[in-house]
Amino acid sequence: MSKKKTIKEFVTYWGSSISDWTSGREKRFVIERDEDLLNNGLLYGGKKMEKVSLNDIFSDDVVTGVDMENGYLPLVLYANEDMIIEVANCDDVQDGWHRNIGADEFAFQYKGSRTLRSETGPITINEGEMTVIPRGVAHQNVGHGPNIEITIYARNPLKRLAPLDAEEARERMKMKDGEPVVEPNDLSSRDWDWSSSQ
Repeated sequence: MSKKKTIKEFVTYWGSSISDWTSGREKRFVIERDEDLLNNGLLYGGKKMEKVSLNDIFSDDVVTGVDMENGYLPLVLYANEDMIIEVANCDDVQDGWHRNIGADEFAFQYKGSRTLRSETGPITINEGEMTVIPRGVAHQNVGHGPNIEITIYARNPLKRLAPLDAEEARERMKMKDGEPVVEPNDLSSRDWDWSSSQ
């Protein structure tokens, strides 16, 4: 009879690097699981994951935002009452500006690059980079050729928790003996404000 192989399963109620670590450490816990049960794809009440291929959706003749009257809108991938996740591929100058007064916009450049012109100044995001457009800031997408951007609209204001300095950001991710090396982020604290003004 073969022995069951077990593996650690880290269970959280929210994020793996946020308030689950603070005063309520009981919210994050580790259990031992049968690895075969996890790997065999047996569902126990969970929803099956689905793959979305952004490269297949966007072809040369499908470009969003350049012609806002007769062209294509961004495609909404997922949504709930608190957030919308959409994808767009504006490859030139967007036909108009956008001011979102009800949500912050998390913009991730999945492929290519674009410049976001805004009333607070332009910012260019390249493949693998991201920015947040705060609610109320007017902006316009200027794509630099073929590209794909994923945008998450969040009704609750987004708070920057990662330091601007890359070394400080890496330090925040370190673990030792099952605990974070640096005290984890806590959304209720005002110490999280790593804005560019600091």
